[in-house]
Amino acid sequence: LDEGKTSASDYSILVSNPPDDAVDPEEWREFFDGLLGELTGEKQQQVTLCTIALNNHRLLKNLVQRRKDLKLLKTLLSETCELSDMNDGAAVDAAVTLYMEQKIEQDANVNDGQPK
Repeated sequence: LDEGKTSASDYSILVSNPPDDAVDPEEWREFFDGLLGELTGEKQQQVTLCTIALNNHRLLKNLVQRRKDLKLLKTLLSETCELSDMNDGAAVDAAVTLYMEQKIEQDANVNDGQPK
């Protein structure tokens, strides 16, 4: 848990092997709201959003890999430029191009016997 950053996973619940017909998010929200109400004694609504994702193992695996790839890309690109928004495709393309040009130039200098 990173106390400096809050993410959806900090407030998420994974239900393993729910009944096949349990696909209504509102029904789940009411269930968890009632459960939280019993545990905390609060009568007000505490669950603000409930989504259901069925059979999404491949999606989750791809999302984890994407996060790892973005972290690596951001680390590599931080050597050459400031890239504040990894979701800006044009900015990422420009940063990757600059990074590659600099690496090619460095490799050419090393191959010519010149220091970096």
